[in-house]
Amino acid sequence: MRREIGKMYQVGDNVFYEAHGVFMIQDIQELTFSQTPKLYYKLQSQLNKGLILYHPVETDNPKITPVASKQRAHLILELFKNPPNRWALKALERAKEHHKILESNNHFEIAQMMNTILRKQRELEKEGKKLNAQDLQVLKRIAPILVEELALSLQMTTDEVNLKIEEFLKE
Repeated sequence: MRREIGKMYQVGDNVFYEAHGVFMIQDIQELTFSQTPKLYYKLQSQLNKGLILYHPVETDNPKITPVASKQRAHLILELFKNPPNRWALKALERAKEHHKILESNNHFEIAQMMNTILRKQRELEKEGKKLNAQDLQVLKRIAPILVEELALSLQMTTDEVNLKIEEFLKE
């Protein structure tokens, strides 16, 4: 299904760009990347100001979604009160589950995955162990992006969001 998203976003809007985080639309420009001129959003990362991406305004596969509303962000944050999901014992099985969740771009599922990994990390630390490198890499990839979006939506700092998550994990 083709949808025009050019009418949805304007210069100055903050948007969520797939698994890369929050970006601000800096400009809408006509560019030629594949022989046909098209309108593109020029996006600047809010987490890494040096990162600039271009995304077609009109596309069959939009990777841009609105930043979570304050209400939705509260619901996402509340997920950190949930018990963890089942922990797959085989790293390859976990990697497949993590990949599937990341591809879904579903912030609720991503937050629950982060909750599960954080809870497993705490459990392992109590035993004097650590997360394996693969699980730690997933956590390092998703945590800053999710926390950044929640902070923006809830009008909090990232430190405040991280403290809130820590409180919920202790409950």
